[in-house]
Amino acid sequence: MNYDVIVIGGGPAGCETARHIAEKGYKVLVAEEHRKIGEPMQCAGLVSPRTLKAAAMPDGLIINQIRGAFVHSPGGEVLFIRDQGAYALVIDRSEFDRKLSERAQSAGAEILTGVRASVGEFFSDEASVKLKYRAGESTARTRLLIGADGSNSRVARRINAPEAENVIRMCAAEVELKCPEKDMVHIFLGREIAPGWFGWVIPVDEKHARVGIGVSGRDKYPRFYFKRMVEAYPGIFKGMNIVRSTGGVVPIGLLSRIYGERTLLVGDAACQTKPISGGGLYLGLLGAELCAKVAVKALSKGNLSTEFLSEYQWLWERKMADEIQTALGYRNIFLSMSDKEMDTLLRFFSRPLWQSIISRYGDIDYPSWLAGRLSFARPWAEKFFMAGFKKVLMLGSTARL
Repeated sequence: MNYDVIVIGGGPAGCETARHIAEKGYKVLVAEEHRKIGEPMQCAGLVSPRTLKAAAMPDGLIINQIRGAFVHSPGGEVLFIRDQGAYALVIDRSEFDRKLSERAQSAGAEILTGVRASVGEFFSDEASVKLKYRAGESTARTRLLIGADGSNSRVARRINAPEAENVIRMCAAEVELKCPEKDMVHIFLGREIAPGWFGWVIPVDEKHARVGIGVSGRDKYPRFYFKRMVEAYPGIFKGMNIVRSTGGVVPIGLLSRIYGERTLLVGDAACQTKPISGGGLYLGLLGAELCAKVAVKALSKGNLSTEFLSEYQWLWERKMADEIQTALGYRNIFLSMSDKEMDTLLRFFSRPLWQSIISRYGDIDYPSWLAGRLSFARPWAEKFFMAGFKKVLMLGSTARL
């Protein structure tokens, strides 16, 4: 079992990377630990129209269109935002994943499911990968290894890649719930509701929704806050019945190294997620394209050295480093805000001028575009400029040292 590339992880980023490489004629294997691609679903399945277009997916995957949001502050303020066009799309995420895997197979990639892959030894011209099935195990050899195995990536640990700056743990569910305004999502903020993150209700139709919450901090338990959120808003969650529970974690940050000896990382394993919303689908697909580009170049030249593969890091940072770093900065400001300050901010943004700015510049793939314009709002600006002032002071102190 010899391959040019073995991709560990059959999610969207892994399958897209495999497809791009297989299309160039290389022998590619995708090893996925779950028995079915796309299950269990660990994503809210809310994407931008841009993401669906980038993935060349049919409109048939669209279940619902979202045109606005109710943003709930800790003290009961509600920011109402609505637009004529579709701000985001609710999709059949499991089917989305399956279609990507089918495309990878059509391109020539081999996909194994229900197999647990672990990195073995590295040699001068290849690496070994142990494949464990229910019925036994085998060993495969590969010229290049790609880790697309999520936030708790074994591949990343094998090459001693840096850890994410932060990890958001989530509790979510598919539920039966009356959604009278099915084109509007609910977002819940507050240190007592969702410390370090937010809660959400995403309507699927008039009678079903995807509900969830994320929390930051090792001592915080998402299930506890999920229950607290439901109890805090009885009018919204009245009669809710959980059909299927799920969860997951989202890594946040910008990794300083997403490559190693004969190895590249992609998707959540490479921390290719949005620091403000946690979404990883759009960035994962972008990462897959860049990862495959470097992989094909390295394979064609027969140069799989760490130094040669470092081009992937350069390409990724050139494309997304500014956006991620800016978003991290705004996230840090958000984390520094008290519940009272959040109340004040949402009350301030409820003015018609700011509502129109939010509707115009809101983009779930590039949230910093909007955050930058909102930085001129006084309650937010005070935090923004104070954070900048502190940064200047720190740089000055470092310079004196």
